[in-house]
Amino acid sequence: MDLKKLEQTIEEQRREIDSLKRKLDVLSTLIDMSIILTTTFDLDELIRSVLKVSQRVMNSEASTVMLLNEETGLLECRVALGEVGDQLEKTFTLEMGQGIAGWAAKNRKGVVVPDVTKDERFYSGMDLKTGFVTKSILCAPLISRDKLLGVAEVINRTDGRSYSEEDLKLFETFCRGVAVAVENAQMHRRLLENQKFEQQLEMASIIQQGFLPRRFSTKKDGKYEIAAVNLPASVVGGDLYDCIELRSDLLGLTIGDVSGKGVPAALYMARLISDFRFYAHLAEDPVATMKILNETLVERSQQGMFVTMIYLTLNTHHGELRYVNGGHIPPILYRRSSGEMIRLDGGEGIPLGIMNPVEYKEEKFSLENDDSVIFFSDGILDAKDNRGQKFSLAKIEQIIRGPWKTAEELVSKIVKAVRRHTGNESQFDDITIMVLKWR
Repeated sequence: MDLKKLEQTIEEQRREIDSLKRKLDVLSTLIDMSIILTTTFDLDELIRSVLKVSQRVMNSEASTVMLLNEETGLLECRVALGEVGDQLEKTFTLEMGQGIAGWAAKNRKGVVVPDVTKDERFYSGMDLKTGFVTKSILCAPLISRDKLLGVAEVINRTDGRSYSEEDLKLFETFCRGVAVAVENAQMHRRLLENQKFEQQLEMASIIQQGFLPRRFSTKKDGKYEIAAVNLPASVVGGDLYDCIELRSDLLGLTIGDVSGKGVPAALYMARLISDFRFYAHLAEDPVATMKILNETLVERSQQGMFVTMIYLTLNTHHGELRYVNGGHIPPILYRRSSGEMIRLDGGEGIPLGIMNPVEYKEEKFSLENDDSVIFFSDGILDAKDNRGQKFSLAKIEQIIRGPWKTAEELVSKIVKAVRRHTGNESQFDDITIMVLKWR
């Protein structure tokens, strides 16, 4: 073998050894990557660790990961490594199709740009902003389960060479694993946020239920009894009821239904109960109380929210009811002695919080022995079975006419009947029931 052939053989073996070393380095890197991808769910930490590895293996000066903001449709720089990385993180954005990264995201395709000055897709805004000089780019989309999550890119090889198609294949391999890990991290973050939100809702529910009375004042002579229940459609709701002692011989009772559902209605309801307790003690008179509550709600009304509400006072000595209805379902007066069922339709006006001034009309009624007044919100009439049939007023009246001894027992019977009616169907609206029984 002559010297020239020997040199060629040595050179070929050297290149083969270099190739084997690179493959070994890549294999080692993939192992390192797999460890990183499975040991953290912190999104920024995950991306930063992966970029460090990929930047080292790809012999690059800088690297970035841009994630797609689904609300704005923009690619947002989440993590950037390199001398100007801190100037880009959380501030630099691209539109879909803008620049090399935007093109890769829009086309869902990796791209090699050996010389950015010869590629019209290159966007120079980052360089102009930071003073960095981009020479070559390797970019690949982050796709998991056919969903575009963003793009990753490495910039400028440190050895002065251009990126190759072989480099792109390797980088795309990295990016497939990164995409899965990013999606897992995002799902983990959303899960934690949902758990935190659910915990906050549960706490809000406990606080909200604390606004509603659990026990009601009673007279030693046992002339009356009151029972109530509130069943929100979600964790928190907008229905309310209350019973306060205005004087030793006078009770104030109310039931209401705030427009809407969920957290906004719950906040509105909590504030309203506080207002009611304050103004009811100031005025005592039902009309005056309703007027000042309406005025207060109109002044701070937001997003068109309002409340239907009944307010009545009960003289606990002789059973006189004075009541005003602000757009709520009229209560039912049941006279057990005669079996008569009377809808207390009087005293009606518009819901509170819509407009001011409003005139409200008071009605009076005297309770007799064994009378009961049943109040409820419209959620009970909106309760549907699996055929879409609503729980009717006739069914409520049927339960009222049936056997029961105490106000609490009647409330329980109505709730059980509604639940039997709906079965496994979701509760559509908040349900509130209150019963006043006069002995």
